[in-house]
Amino acid sequence: MTMAMRETAVGIARVSSKDQEDGYSLDSQENLMNTYGDNHNYRLLKVFKIAESASKAKQRKVFREAMKFVEEHGVNNLFVEKVDRHARNFHDAVETHDWLMANEGRKIHFIKDSIVLHKNSRSQEWLNWGIRVVMAKNYVDNLREEAMKGWTEKLAQGWMPGVPPPGYVNVTVDGKRIQVPDESTWRIVKEMFELYLQPGQSGKTITKEMALRGVRTRKGRPYVHGRVDEMLTNPFYVGIIRWDGKEYPGKQQTFIDRTLWDRVQEKMHGGRPDVYKKHNPLFKNLITCSTCNGVVTWQLQKGRYYGACQRRNPACKIKKTIREDRLEETIQELLDELVCPSQELIDWAIEQLEAKKETNSRTHVDSLKSINAQIDRLVRMDGDLYDDKLAGDITKDIYQAKHSSFMEQLKDLRTKQTTLESKVNKNDLPQRLALLKLTQMAAELYQTRTITQKRVILTKLFSSFTYGNGAVSVNYSKFAEVIANKSLKTKEILGR
Repeated sequence: MTMAMRETAVGIARVSSKDQEDGYSLDSQENLMNTYGDNHNYRLLKVFKIAESASKAKQRKVFREAMKFVEEHGVNNLFVEKVDRHARNFHDAVETHDWLMANEGRKIHFIKDSIVLHKNSRSQEWLNWGIRVVMAKNYVDNLREEAMKGWTEKLAQGWMPGVPPPGYVNVTVDGKRIQVPDESTWRIVKEMFELYLQPGQSGKTITKEMALRGVRTRKGRPYVHGRVDEMLTNPFYVGIIRWDGKEYPGKQQTFIDRTLWDRVQEKMHGGRPDVYKKHNPLFKNLITCSTCNGVVTWQLQKGRYYGACQRRNPACKIKKTIREDRLEETIQELLDELVCPSQELIDWAIEQLEAKKETNSRTHVDSLKSINAQIDRLVRMDGDLYDDKLAGDITKDIYQAKHSSFMEQLKDLRTKQTTLESKVNKNDLPQRLALLKLTQMAAELYQTRTITQKRVILTKLFSSFTYGNGAVSVNYSKFAEVIANKSLKTKEILGR
């Protein structure tokens, strides 16, 4: 019989466990189908492969695509290695039954089970099929049940069963998979939380920034906007594991301060972001009135912005308005004041900061690893001690004395652990370094930046803007003031 005269068929290949996802099992099934087709005069058009690691939705999608392909191409023969490769639940079984019942010419060939099922199959064959479907469903249900037992115990011990969010990585310690900060990305993720709070930043801008910084998924792809929003709202970063709609206390080391996380949540859920349809004054929401403490608002008149408070106080009514362009001239002068006349001195300060940042980070991280190892060791020893008591190898009094000693040591170690974690999370040397560089570049950068970018520079380098009688009093931020005074004292620059 020629190839053109053969009946066509479509195959479905599925691995039954993650251990089989090495490509060989799927290839073996495809080879089996090709051999079966050749021996029984069928032409195999396509094989749809379903991976065990895919989500349920993805597995269902592939199965539906296979059935859709069969419908669209008028294929009447479906090849499957055996029943449990095809129907893992009653939904698949019902779809299969309905597909067969719709046309007498349709057949499903379960090759290894030696079953060819069709509309007019004998009742014994339908019974055989039904029993195998129930057994396949039981296999899947049992796997899930056992997995859920493991998940529940892991959550109770303070660890996430699945893949952690960006900035963390799974590692195996004493045979258990736990989550630790990823040395290559955790600092970037922390910067993303801080950057999100800056004016003009949103989930979309953070998504672009993460892509530029090289933060990728496990498959090497940039994170999409939706995943970044999930990252910014994930309580995992403050020690809480959210799993299956519930929250559990976690033992993972955190690097996001709770105050920072709360501020990010407030911005994300506190209402609509600022939208500037017509007017976008530079000093919007930055200046307060010295008399009424109200925020200065702006009006556009003859091409210039003029600012004043609401003037509800009689003393405020006689105050002159602020001209934005003149205030900006003052700001430019103040930025010029930050530029150090000695580039060598600035280079030295930057070099010292970078060296201290690297030393402090390495020292704190190494100390924290040592503390964590000691804690794990004491927990194991206490567990072994309990086993010895149950086995009758030691008396209750000896157990109690040793157990109390272990608990005291654990208490001291966890106090040290908390202190070190605080030092790691609150290390301000990277911020000092960034600010020092910004002070020397701000005067030049400011002239070419957008309104939003200028506003970021202002919030970084100035702590307050106060509206008096037609004039604005401007104060540098604490660090910028040190630079502006040209003192460049080692203690103040390096934070000693």
